[in-house]
Amino acid sequence: MGGNIFYDMKVKKKKNVSMKDFCSFKAGEKVRYMFFPKTEEELIEACDFCRRKKLQVFSLGNGSNLLFVHKFKGAVINMRAFDKIAICQQTLTCGGGVNLFSLNKFCAENGLQGLEFSFGIPASVGGAVKMNAGAFGGEICAFLRKMLVLKDGIIFEKDKFSYSYREGPLEEGEILISATFEFKRGEKEEILAKQREFLEKRRQSQPYSLASAGSVFKRKGDVVPARLIDEWGLKGLKVGGAMISDKHAGFIVNLGEAKPGDILTLIEIVEQVAKGHGLEFEREVKVI
Repeated sequence: MGGNIFYDMKVKKKKNVSMKDFCSFKAGEKVRYMFFPKTEEELIEACDFCRRKKLQVFSLGNGSNLLFVHKFKGAVINMRAFDKIAICQQTLTCGGGVNLFSLNKFCAENGLQGLEFSFGIPASVGGAVKMNAGAFGGEICAFLRKMLVLKDGIIFEKDKFSYSYREGPLEEGEILISATFEFKRGEKEEILAKQREFLEKRRQSQPYSLASAGSVFKRKGDVVPARLIDEWGLKGLKVGGAMISDKHAGFIVNLGEAKPGDILTLIEIVEQVAKGHGLEFEREVKVI
């Protein structure tokens, strides 16, 4: 991961960390600071440091929709240590750093159904809630009941919120500490079977073996970017080590040694072609 470790604070932090190791694109430039809090107190300490230094802050789970194109002079707060899961009947509370694979496994083991559509999405709970991750007609925020968040150094609970397609209920500056979901009871074998079914659908239709950030652009009504990108003959287009997937045109994949600029160039090419057809695509991938 590189960088120097500092021990002047309780929370562990590193300097000049390459995001290549922390984003699902397996590409990314360096960030000035990365914090690794393990407790709420350490999380507050990290945020206080950033506020004093007037640093822009991003919270990080699996990094499945981020692309750091230039060196980021701000700070990234790595939430992966917030990975606990607890259950009470049909209600489940988990840390923002829990990945969806682990959450799905826990749900199956405990007979909680509803989240199977998300099996195979390489996201953390924090990232999934922020963008209201969904697939195959399901959305994660449909099961969300309350959140514990940090904003401006204050931790508080939210149980009233709204969400929409690919837009979750986290507001600007809020970091998800934990989320509480409510599911229905189900049989373990049926849940596992649905998980396998959805995973197989992904493997059949998506470039599952290559590094990517999933769908690059959002759907809008009847406008399906992947279908149009294919129709425009852009499927398989390469720039450096990046390519518009020849399996699913909505994905940009890293063929092995893609630079973040290669990926951004492909994104911008698609956007320019779309504008030529009178359309404006909205990015799902957040470019820093």
